[in-house]
Amino acid sequence: MEFRENIHHFKQDDPGKDKIQQILKDAHDLVPVKNNLVAYHIDVYGPQHADEKKAVALQTVTGYEKREFKNLSLEEQEEIYAEWRRRRESMRKDPSYENRQRAAKYKGFAFNEQVTAPYLLVYYQKPGFPTEKQLTKGYKRLLIDYKDNKQWMIAASMHGYGVTLLAAEQGLHASFCKCYYHSDTQFTNILAPLRKGWENIAFLLGIGYKDGEMPYYKNPNVADIEDIVTWK
Repeated sequence: MEFRENIHHFKQDDPGKDKIQQILKDAHDLVPVKNNLVAYHIDVYGPQHADEKKAVALQTVTGYEKREFKNLSLEEQEEIYAEWRRRRESMRKDPSYENRQRAAKYKGFAFNEQVTAPYLLVYYQKPGFPTEKQLTKGYKRLLIDYKDNKQWMIAASMHGYGVTLLAAEQGLHASFCKCYYHSDTQFTNILAPLRKGWENIAFLLGIGYKDGEMPYYKNPNVADIEDIVTWK
């Protein structure tokens, strides 16, 4: 748990599909799901989807600035993103506070670069019918539909965090992203589930090796345990 951290920059070294598949298999076997009824789905985008991940990165503008960014032309967006990345790369040779401040944003914009990880998992809602195998064993044909935004997201979140810990056992980092918008004019299959509504994607989860040459900043402004735990 201490190893895991939300990072923005991954190496492009491929951990291997087999390793990611085993992590997902272990999470599936070990993480509990209410009534064993899985109402979410996971799409996995490997290294071969680099171009599509870049298209997603353009839609991960941080903060309220995304409202301005999404109205720019694609050419302007790509120019801003490219310059932001160039400035971020400069931190490898100059990790000084001054340069980190300069590299934080370009023209007021910053991006969640973790979506360009070698493996990107998309957790989204899928109506929760029992599988055919479950039905043959006598499971009643229940349904968690698109109106239920609680059970499926709780289950997906538990699975996602389980994946991060299993990844950590393999020396891999896993980084969450929930900051994005969807553009019909810059369509990506990765964000396509958003067409069914903003809440239809729980989060994106990038997995790979941490780029240790990049400096990172952790926000120390967290709540105290006494503020959230009350012994009765």
